[in-house]
Formats: sequence, C-alpha cells, structure tokens
Amino acid sequence: MRYFLMRAVICAAALSVAGAAWPAADPNSSQSYALHLPLAFAPDAPLQRLILPAQVLVNLQTGGLGDVRIFNAKGQPLAIALSDSASLRQTEKRKIELKSSPIMGSADLTDIAASSLRIEEQQGKRIVQIESSPAGAAAPAKKVLGALLDTRAIDDPVVSLALDVDLPDAQPITFDVQASKDLKYWRSLAETVFYRAEAGSSGLGADHIELPAADLKDQYLRITWTDTAGRTAPVVMRSATLTTARGVSSTARVTAALAQPVLDNPHTLRFSLPFATPVAALKIKPAGDNVLLPVRVLGRQDVGQPWTMMTASVIYKLQTAGKLQTSAAIELPPTAYREIKIEADKKTQGFSAPPEITLEFEPVQVVALVNGPAPFTLAAGLANATSPYLPMQSLMPDYRPAQENSLPLAQADGATALVPASAGRDGMPTRNIILWAVLLLAALALAAMAWVLLKQNARPPQQ
Repeated sequence: MRYFLMRAVICAAALSVAGAAWPAADPNSSQSYALHLPLAFAPDAPLQRLILPAQVLVNLQTGGLGDVRIFNAKGQPLAIALSDSASLRQTEKRKIELKSSPIMGSADLTDIAASSLRIEEQQGKRIVQIESSPAGAAAPAKKVLGALLDTRAIDDPVVSLALDVDLPDAQPITFDVQASKDLKYWRSLAETVFYRAEAGSSGLGADHIELPAADLKDQYLRITWTDTAGRTAPVVMRSATLTTARGVSSTARVTAALAQPVLDNPHTLRFSLPFATPVAALKIKPAGDNVLLPVRVLGRQDVGQPWTMMTASVIYKLQTAGKLQTSAAIELPPTAYREIKIEADKKTQGFSAPPEITLEFEPVQVVALVNGPAPFTLAAGLANATSPYLPMQSLMPDYRPAQENSLPLAQADGATALVPASAGRDGMPTRNIILWAVLLLAALALAAMAWVLLKQNARPPQQ
C-alpha cells in the first residue's frame, strides 16, 4: 500500500510540473486556430493577394503576424508571403517649406469663405487683400484674417500640411484649408482643430493637417482660423511645410470598434486588448457636447508592469459656427501593448461617460499561391505559432517593389469586428499566477511524499 501511495504522489508532482509545459497545438492544422473565415479567390489566377480584415487582426495572438494561415479543402496550408507595408503606404515623401502671405481685411468681416482675393506688393512684401476693398482706399481698421500659400509650382500630391503658428492659450482653434486657381472660387480640402494648453507648452492633438493627396499644381491655398464662436482668432502664422508623396496608395487603415470601456473615475479609463497586433491609432469620440480634453495615452504588456507613456493629445467634439468638429485619431507608436490607459487632464472635468473608441490598424497584405481544391479558409489566432511567410521572391521571381499590388484581390467573408473592452486590472500578471499555482501544487506533492516517508520510518520493524 505504501508503494502505491508513493507512486501516486510522484505522479501528481510530475503532472503538476508538466502542466506548465503543455504541448503546443499544430500550426499546420486548421483546427488549432480560434478564427476561421471563408475566403474567395478569383478564378484562373495562381497568385493572389489579400488585405487581412479587422476580424483577423483582432484575433492574432503571435507577434509578427505569425498565426495567419490559409487552408484548402484538404486542410493543407497554402504558401504565403507577407507584403512590405511600404508598398501600401505613401512613398518618396518630400517636404517643401513655403512662406505665408497674410490676408488683410476689415476688422468687422467675420466670414471670408465667399470672398475673392487679390495679391499686392507693398514695400517688397506680398500682401493679400479682400477683393471687396478697393485698391488704395482708406482702410482704417484692418486685421489679419488668414494666410495664403502659393503652391502653383508643386507637382506631386500633397498629403499633409504643418503650420508654423503661434496659438492663443487654452483655446481650441479651427484651421480651414481651401484651394483655388483664380483666387475667386474656393474648394474645401481639410479642417482640423489645434490646441495649446498654456504659454510655453507645446500644442496638444494635431500638429499637422492631413490632406487627401491633393493636387495643388497651379493653385493657391487659403488658410483661415476661427475660435469656437466662429470669429477670427488671434493667430500668427509665419510659414507652412507641405509633405508631398509619389505613388500614393488608396489602401486605407483597417478599423475595429471597441466595446464601451469602463471608467475607473472621470479622469481615467483602462481596457485590455485581447490580441497581439499593434494599434496604429485610437479614434476617441467623447460623450456630450462641446467637450475638449487634453489626454495622455499609456500602455503596458501585462499587469504588474509599469505604464509606458505612448503619446499626449487632445480629444474634442465641438460645435463651431454651426458645424460639428471632432478630433482626429491619436497616432500611437508601433508597439503591441496588451493594456491601454487613457488619462484626462486633472484640470478638466474629465469624462462624463465612457467615450466611443475605434481602433485603427495599418493595412496588412499577404500574397498566396493558390493550389488545391476549394473552399478555402482564412485562419488566425494561435499563440506561439511559427511564422509561415516565405520571401516574396520565392513566389514572384524577378520581384520588384510593390509588384504584388497588381495581383487579383481575394475577399474574406467576415462580420464587422467588435473588440471586447475588458477592464484592466492591477496585481500579479496572469502568467505569474499560473506559474505560482503550479509550483504550489508541486510543493504540496513533495510535502505529501515526505510525510509518507516519515510515516514509514516511524513504524517499528515487523518481526
């Protein structure tokens, strides 16, 4: 009997230790993955490309996109290659700095949207006047209403505009960018809000204005700025730096909605991300009307670790001159944090209710060699999977950068992605809890074995 007890204790100890090293699932088996989506390939095309849908990105559990597979009807994985992200984004960027010319007009003019402009040279400086003011007429009360940029010599599409400006303290300022060929008829390009908390501090939120790959050849840019009441704000603008890009791709970021997070308090909200894909940006829409909050975004890999500062920005939802203005997405560094914390400035009222949050991801493209019978399945979601990707040259001999973008585009059949917003917590990391539990079981098993041995030694020898 004592031998049976001893063997049972030893087996229990061995099983408890072995539980920490459970054999990994087979990455070449479709059943090992948490997500399966039907995949439709175009007929008669051996090589095809696929933009990974949001459902896949929010289910990945391995860094480097390693747990993505495509299986045919026989359960065989297809050969795939990962496209360089640069082939889907702007390339050949160039920065051009332009001096701005002030737009002068009557101090009581509140809206220059429909105004024509004329350019004058005064004492070696270029001055832009509102057309309704006759040249040489007395203008006792004039002020700067905006700025004009001469972009007629720019050949490449313009994707962003950074402004060298002085902003008033603690006031959200709306910048409106319009383009025209004749200084009379204007078309709107972009609108965003800049904000500086206090004197000497750097601006929060947007520090540039995104433009939709605008063709500004032979055109002028007009930039105006207004406060929340729609009046011209006291802004000083010196110059602007335009960023141009050739080969601009229309591939947009992939988005997924985050379920409503739980507020720790009016100034702090935390949530966990159940995937390993880096989030490129957070689009945060605060609840309520006329809200402006400076925020900090922090991240960490697991509970028990210190928080890492990711970025600072400002989020807002404002009614300006009858138009609703919402803040742009907050850009994040390319690090895959599993927990996110958003802190509102303590000098503000904070969040009145949980905000609406959208996760943005950089587009990911894979190229597959289609073989075997249909139907095909896109699978994802397996921790510690090995990378399946071949070099692109293996699938496309004599490969040239971005050549894969001309391949037929496969389509994955999936629903809209909704990410659960489980509340972050403090304390010991889950992995550490499991390891300590295994060690405790092993210690108890060893203690039981020692107790059995002591009982055996304490018995008197049988005659």
